Amino acid sequence: MKNQLSREEEDFRKKARNYLVCFMDNCPLHEQCLRWLVGQYIDTSLPSYNAINPHNPKMGGENCEKFRQKQRAIMKRGLTHLYDDMPGRMEHRIRALLIQLWGHKKYYEVRKGERLITPQMQEDVEDACRHHGWTGPIIYDGEEENWLW
Repeated sequence: MKNQLSREEEDFRKKARNYLVCFMDNCPLHEQCLRWLVGQYIDTSLPSYNAINPHNPKMGGENCEKFRQKQRAIMKRGLTHLYDDMPGRMEHRIRALLIQLWGHKKYYEVRKGERLITPQMQEDVEDACRHHGWTGPIIYDGEEENWLW
């Protein structure tokens, strides 16, 4: 009988294919770093992968520029109903501001639910709505807990 991978292990294996990983075992932050943790799941049959340069003096220390805290958060999904009750002019301004912040591609991936909405992005949505006078609820299509990649 094959060993069953946990959902977390499956997530890390899948993410390792396209994620910037780290193998600096001597880094004082490595046990708290998501990049190091995901690096432990790299497929060893791959001829190459995207990894942090261990010879760069800015990497692998207390002030590592690529450090990513090993942490989970509540992510939202989809904005297809955000504008349902808004006046058209307000909707247009909020959409334009979010596109300016995130770019067209990312905005439409977020809107359709193809990309999760991080807590920072949720703040962007809230700020954009409030800046343009929306006092109603911020409506997302769903939510889930996930890693802050």
